[in-house]
Amino acid sequence: MPRIVAAASAFPSHRVPQVEARDAAGRFFAGNFPGLNRLLPVFDHARVESRRLMRPLPWYFERHPAEEINRIFVQEGGALLAEAAQRCLDAAGCSAQAVDMVIAVTTTGLSTPSLDARLVGALGLRSTVARMPLWGLGCAGGAAGLARAFDFCRAVPGARVLVAGLETCSLTLFPDDISKKNLVATAIFGDGAAAVLVAGDDLPVTGPRILATRSQLFPDTERIMGWDITGGGMELVLSPRLPALIRQQLPGLVDDFLRDHGHSRSELVHFITHPGGAKVIDAYRQALHLSRDDLALTEELLRAFGNISSVSVLAVLERWLASPRAGQHGLGLLSAFGPGFAAELVLLEV
Repeated sequence: MPRIVAAASAFPSHRVPQVEARDAAGRFFAGNFPGLNRLLPVFDHARVESRRLMRPLPWYFERHPAEEINRIFVQEGGALLAEAAQRCLDAAGCSAQAVDMVIAVTTTGLSTPSLDARLVGALGLRSTVARMPLWGLGCAGGAAGLARAFDFCRAVPGARVLVAGLETCSLTLFPDDISKKNLVATAIFGDGAAAVLVAGDDLPVTGPRILATRSQLFPDTERIMGWDITGGGMELVLSPRLPALIRQQLPGLVDDFLRDHGHSRSELVHFITHPGGAKVIDAYRQALHLSRDDLALTEELLRAFGNISSVSVLAVLERWLASPRAGQHGLGLLSAFGPGFAAELVLLEV
């Protein structure tokens, strides 16, 4: 089975402590948001201590044209993505010329040529490298990228696939969206990039094996999360039903997935989970009856960087690979949820 060889991340230089973000949101929404003082504690309860943003905090108080915002995503975000990808290749001891496919994941900006094409020149990948851009999967995109890398390596056992994710969530802040969901988004989302190298069976590499993957789309849940594209930009869709839906759907989904591959939940030792937010983490823990330690790395990433959409689960994977946990034999479940509403599951074996 294909193996995960290495993972790496890269973040913008602008670090914003949560207390500063809270004060900034108070000024930003002042006079426009009924009951603002009652809602600002969402920053205190988010279990986020700091985040990295593409721009200094005062920049977000000014209006910027769409072309400027997307230019930052393409140019500066693209450089951040290339940095994470190069770090991943260096950690794997793999040359850019040895990569056979690159999968670029994002939901927070637009680029044509796509990000994967831009990585070819930035990294020195072969001009014949296979490319797959994944857009619109939101927080589930990182796990979906790993699943597609697994598919390619199963079909081409001698292949190396680079999965690279970029999310600039702060650039989607919609100043005219005076709503509780926008305030919540301001409290939890951050920016960053991450990359993972996956290799097929024919290559002499080490790392956890990918045994199987599962994509699940839940019917009649399109308005749980996503974007509404409006004249002002990308307006967030985020329903308070999300934690309850996870508690309801996750146990059966995981049990069915494991059963299909001859395993049970009791065999799971590792949990590499997207930190969607404090309430989402709690719902995940409750649904699968996990201890606080089981999701310690997920909580750690949330505290330090917030929710970085598709990048988050790849960054948690990086931390897990560098921890003593990765040396503990057993099965692992990598998972993330995103618009659709959808889930992406990846079964690992150490």
